Amino acid sequence: MCFSDMFINVRHSVFCKEKSNLVETVTVTSKGQITIPSQLRKELKIREGEKLLVIREGDSIKIIPMPKLSKLAGVDKEFFKGKKPSADIEATRKEWTREFENRIRKA
Repeated sequence: MCFSDMFINVRHSVFCKEKSNLVETVTVTSKGQITIPSQLRKELKIREGEKLLVIREGDSIKIIPMPKLSKLAGVDKEFFKGKKPSADIEATRKEWTREFENRIRKA
């Protein structure tokens, strides 16, 4: 079920038609900013400086925490199982390794 399917918009008021874990009202500032409720930030482990995706779905806005790279490691292993990287990718990896090693030596 899509998040926007959970709500009915009636004259700028939002009514929840399903039981939800957290429903709170937030206020938009003059700069267009909102504060994400602390309980929700804690539950979703959203920290200061993290990036969030903001997606428009019709008359609704969906805010999604960007996945952390550490959680994405290996998600494509089945897709690449038995395949070898192209020569271009191998060359790029070698170049990045050389650049990294040069930075370490200079530091």
